[in-house]
Amino acid sequence: MSDIYVGIDPGSKNLALVFWSPSQGLVSTWKPKPPMPTGVLRLRKLMVDITNEFTKLAADGEVKGIAMEAYSMAERFGQHASGEIGATIKLTILALFPSDDRRAFPTLVAPGQLKKFATGNGHTHKNMMSKEILKRWGVDFDDTNIAEAYALARVAHAIEARPEGLTQFQKDVVASLDGRTEWIPVPQRRLVRVGK
Repeated sequence: MSDIYVGIDPGSKNLALVFWSPSQGLVSTWKPKPPMPTGVLRLRKLMVDITNEFTKLAADGEVKGIAMEAYSMAERFGQHASGEIGATIKLTILALFPSDDRRAFPTLVAPGQLKKFATGNGHTHKNMMSKEILKRWGVDFDDTNIAEAYALARVAHAIEARPEGLTQFQKDVVASLDGRTEWIPVPQRRLVRVGK
């Protein structure tokens, strides 16, 4: 059974998931298929669909790490929709793993950190990401959101496995992501002998 890393680009209009394995390569990609309902029914459909995508992975391997793009603070419109989508994704993943399991809490990667990890430049234009990913990893995507989700899966792998061959700027991004998750480790209890 192989290790699988998940990247999630949580756009309110262009949500994308990528499942990637260092041994198998690209395992699968997913985007919502139209027609999509609106409002809370859309959120419920996303929960069901994302759960189904994770469930399908059981035959391919085990999820070892998840990275999700954090909210863009520069976004001028659609912040509420982005917040709803992000919360829906987080709650869906939390329902898939035990609440004391680090995998239940994706690492949150700022857009600039993602760009820096994939291209070496945190200010790379979104439209250039696919081209840069092709140059770096030899994988060609015609969808920018799938490309970003792929880069996020690579970030998840770098965080969990610390593979050989990371560039200095990738190591810098990984170091800056330490603690960028909502997971709180449960402290280990020590037995204390009382008495005599």
